[in-house]
Amino acid sequence: MIVENFSPLTPEGQAARILELDRVLALVAAKACTASAKALLLDLRPAPATEILRLREDLHRTAAFMVLVRECGSVPLAGVEDLNPFLEEIRFPESWLPPRELLVIVYTFAALERVRDYRDEAAERAADLFTPVASVFADIGSFAPLKRLIKSCINEEEEIRDNASLELKDIRRRITSSRRQISTQLNEILSNPEFEPLIQDNLVTIRNQRYVLPLRTNFRSAIPGIIHDHSRTRQTCFVEPLESVSLNNNLALLLQEEKQEEINILRMLGDRLRQTAPLIIETLEKILALDQLQAKALFGEQIKASAPVLLESWDAGFALKSARHPLLIASSGSGVLSVVPIDIEFPAGRCGLVISGANTGGKTVSLKTTGLIALMARCGLLLPVAPESRVPLFSMVLAAIGDEQNLAASLSTFSGHLLAVKTILAEADARSLILLDELGVGTDPKEGAALAQAVLIELKERRAIFMVTTHYNDVKSYAYEEEGISSVAVAFDPANFRPLYHLQYGVPGLSNALLIARNLGFSQALVDRAHSLLDEGENRTTNLAAQLEKRLAHTANHEKELLHLKQQARIEGDRQQRLIAELEIEKEKVKTSAREQVALLVKEARLKFKVRLTELEAVKNKLETALKNAGKAALKELPEVKVGKLRNAFNEARDEVYGLLPKPVRAPVKVDYEKLEVGDRVQVAGQTKAATIVAIDSSRQRLTVVLDGNLRVTLTPDKISQHLPATGFGAGKESSVKIRNIAAEDGGSGLGRGALGVSGATRVLNLIGKRVDEAADLLSVFIDQAIVDEQLQVEIVHGHGTGRLRQGIHEILKTLPYVSKFSHPDAAAGGAAITIVELVQR
Repeated sequence: MIVENFSPLTPEGQAARILELDRVLALVAAKACTASAKALLLDLRPAPATEILRLREDLHRTAAFMVLVRECGSVPLAGVEDLNPFLEEIRFPESWLPPRELLVIVYTFAALERVRDYRDEAAERAADLFTPVASVFADIGSFAPLKRLIKSCINEEEEIRDNASLELKDIRRRITSSRRQISTQLNEILSNPEFEPLIQDNLVTIRNQRYVLPLRTNFRSAIPGIIHDHSRTRQTCFVEPLESVSLNNNLALLLQEEKQEEINILRMLGDRLRQTAPLIIETLEKILALDQLQAKALFGEQIKASAPVLLESWDAGFALKSARHPLLIASSGSGVLSVVPIDIEFPAGRCGLVISGANTGGKTVSLKTTGLIALMARCGLLLPVAPESRVPLFSMVLAAIGDEQNLAASLSTFSGHLLAVKTILAEADARSLILLDELGVGTDPKEGAALAQAVLIELKERRAIFMVTTHYNDVKSYAYEEEGISSVAVAFDPANFRPLYHLQYGVPGLSNALLIARNLGFSQALVDRAHSLLDEGENRTTNLAAQLEKRLAHTANHEKELLHLKQQARIEGDRQQRLIAELEIEKEKVKTSAREQVALLVKEARLKFKVRLTELEAVKNKLETALKNAGKAALKELPEVKVGKLRNAFNEARDEVYGLLPKPVRAPVKVDYEKLEVGDRVQVAGQTKAATIVAIDSSRQRLTVVLDGNLRVTLTPDKISQHLPATGFGAGKESSVKIRNIAAEDGGSGLGRGALGVSGATRVLNLIGKRVDEAADLLSVFIDQAIVDEQLQVEIVHGHGTGRLRQGIHEILKTLPYVSKFSHPDAAAGGAAITIVELVQR
């Protein structure tokens, strides 16, 4: 943006020159692709601080674009040219552009297509990063049809193609034919032996767009015709024979027709461009803005800049955290890491900093860094500060830095310095940033220090924000004692005689002139004499400053140690948490592995047991069959094969092994209290058996359940730990027990499955109404199918009746090899009307 009231001749313009804003803008412009964007960026000027909303928006957009470019690469803007001069040439009807300029337009259209492709790819690849800058890519038009039209008419050699129009194609065909006729006719003359002495070179050439023969000059009249030209040496004349004049005339007419048709084609292309010119201009303006934005983003990436908070008011203070001079970063081969950051801190109530310390310690760089960042913020550039910084938008930045000597104007260094300070005082107000380097230098130290203090008092009364560097002890003392002004030292390492380039607040800095002189080779005697010449006040001030600096360095070291210890403690805590988590994972892995190994052992033992059990059952059956006819006495002498006892022993061993395993931890089940209804089965926290809901109040805040033993309890819904589905029996919403007709549900087969309960799916066989012999067949098939399905438990429904069916079923179960044990459930679940059978899996 070019600001009208910003001029190099104004005080702020002078400050921008001193702070080298133009060099920063040149670095930004170097990142642009188009010449127009480069020119605009070079002319960029700080905007008025009143445009803070636009500046904030520009800063955030540039930061978002920097992130997008970091992820997706730069927008391919190479090849985009400024087409405005070309479009200006064809403003009027019948105007046209030469082929070379048309090709430039084609290349620009192709570049615009690449930009659109980048936009589409970025929107798909990084949608979250693209969205904040989507408006920048909006309304970039496509000119593919116009590009194809121009390319169909103009080739890469900047010539109009034969097939640009049917008329041009026909004319050029006739031109080719006419040239062939002329060439044939003239070649016949050349091949005639009679004319061989007359011919200088045996070739047909062209002069003035007409085909001619090269004759020796002394024979130029030997062949009647028109002389069109001579060679430089005058040894050859170029003659058009009379017999080829009509053919050359015809060719000339054809060439004129060709030229006119080419102009017609170029006019047609000009008309199409003229019609599309508004859209082209609009698109190029978007590309121009995009190029400038990308240049700012690329420069921000180079200096590792950020988009801090811009302040309209700084009554609550401001701070530039980890501020770095952008030109130092750009000129450093190592980049950001080689530049030591500084913190510029102005808490509430502070209006000035007086910076002191050794030469080459970074005092002037601190001033320039602050001033340049303030100007860059108003230019909409990303700033080389930490993101948490709070940067004020000063209405004016004023600076007096460097030697203002001007011999032509008879100005000494001190006079030039005073005039610069005078100009600043005439402009300074509460929204100004004032930067004064070596205030009061160049004259008597006492008078210079007094003048410097008077200027600081004046600036404080005007509530301006100022930063001043000095070597005067009186000015250091004033800054140390005055409220609202802070004394700041540039850190210096006296042991190694080198500056540390960071700021120490609350302490005046030592100039270390005598120390530096000794380090540069001055004799010890001379340095000691200089020490003796310092008056008592100077020595006292110097010693005090040295003590304060040492104390501050000691405190800083302690702070670093504390910070290091805190970081170590945090790292150790994180490591312990990680180890605990890893230990829990390993513990769970061991448990799982042990459980799987034991389960595998139990499965193998179960399989062997079943095989052995089957063999025993077979032996028993064979023995019983073989000894039926033997006497009872002989039968009694044989040992009894107690299969049931073996089965029970195996089950006890299995249960003992499973008891050694840790119980698996189940994730808590989330209960939807809105779906609870009267009659639903639920699990109450702390209870082992299911309960039934018998009442729910209208507010659904309390409900009544019946626990085991018909105990009625009223409780809140949060006491329900699980909502249980209905089981095959006892799940009805009436209080009495109802046995479902499973046989009817399964088409009369008598086989069926119960609903999913707490412990899984249960198979149910309904044998009510069956005889014992009928039940035997159904029961055998049912148990076999349950074993195949790997069921652990099944239910046999036989009802109460006379008890004969129940007794017969129990006798049959005792003979089945895979039955572990059987029993009746609680009365509430059916009692003696149901037999629950536990199975041993293969």
